Amino acid sequence: MNLLQKRIIEKIRLAGGRIPFADYMAEALYHPEWGYYNRPEMTIGERGDFYTSPMIHPIFGQCVARQMFRFWRQLDAPPAFTIVEMGAGTGALARDLLAEWDRLQAAAFGTGTGQPVDLRYRIVEQSPVLREMQRESTREIANGRISWHSTLPEVPGYGSLTGVVFSNELFDALPVHRLTMQDGRLQELYVTVRDAGEGAVFEEEPGQLSDEKLASVLSDEILRQLEEGDRLAVSLLAGDAIGAMADALRQGFVLTIDYGDLAPDMYRKSVRTGGIRCYRKQTLVFNPYERVGEQDITADVDFSYLQRMGEEKGLRTIWFLTQTEFLEGLGFLAKVTELQRLAFQDLRADFELQKMLTLYLPQGLGDACKVLIQRKGSCVGVDAD
Repeated sequence: MNLLQKRIIEKIRLAGGRIPFADYMAEALYHPEWGYYNRPEMTIGERGDFYTSPMIHPIFGQCVARQMFRFWRQLDAPPAFTIVEMGAGTGALARDLLAEWDRLQAAAFGTGTGQPVDLRYRIVEQSPVLREMQRESTREIANGRISWHSTLPEVPGYGSLTGVVFSNELFDALPVHRLTMQDGRLQELYVTVRDAGEGAVFEEEPGQLSDEKLASVLSDEILRQLEEGDRLAVSLLAGDAIGAMADALRQGFVLTIDYGDLAPDMYRKSVRTGGIRCYRKQTLVFNPYERVGEQDITADVDFSYLQRMGEEKGLRTIWFLTQTEFLEGLGFLAKVTELQRLAFQDLRADFELQKMLTLYLPQGLGDACKVLIQRKGSCVGVDAD
């Protein structure tokens, strides 16, 4: 039994014998010393437990940068523009995005016409381990433009920003409540402890919902489709997070890229896995109670909920599309065509092409990841370019 398990067990006992799964997941992932994302041993990438789209190929960050440049133009090219990245992982996305932004800006203003934009890049990251990775990744491109903050409200100018708040695979790592249909009614699964001879064992037990808001996330259609024993995950924190992103902006966009789908399809698919997944050493597992703090825990995102909660904060949904469709509109296929011409004679080009296609093809990340673009305030020609 490790120190984090002991910490959670003590928390359960102090709470009267059980805690919501969201509290368990928060400790397992984000405890400041022993949580998965804060452990010095935590690694992401080929030798880690999982990888993200920016780590597969720089084209991903380049495409995101092109979308950012379009956002800037659609906001009537303000002289100062802020990009806030929520949870920047290894920093690969920030690095590739800034490099492509500089290329686009040089192409736009290289003739001496117009003034380059004052770009401010803010990273919101709670993990000291990941912050260090991000600093190292962006060292050569930062040029004094990047600052780090533990929470979104700490970002300078919060509430009056002109720009973009964006995330890639943030919402799927937010703590979730686990719900189940038991005895014909919706109940919550709580985490309890059973003392066994070899040590304490985490178990689950159903009970009344810990927060009445949980039921309101699910539509009547979803509730009607649930069968006895079905399990699903609901994130109230997702609503809080999208609200904070909206509040950060005076005018601009919120760009969200993540695993998930619209309801009810998202829940229909996720009940097969009990609503959550865990990853260790690139292997998918479904027991969140083993190797506590040593494996990632994730849940698909309900994009319908993000849209609904965003609307309450003044965000208007502009686009909801697959990652395939998003990349198509940003020059991805031109790079594919270029590599296809080279691949017949250059094995390195063929290898690069195969990595890129992982981001794009439906059987890869192309369909699994969705892209939501929301707007706050007015802008020039949202469908421009």
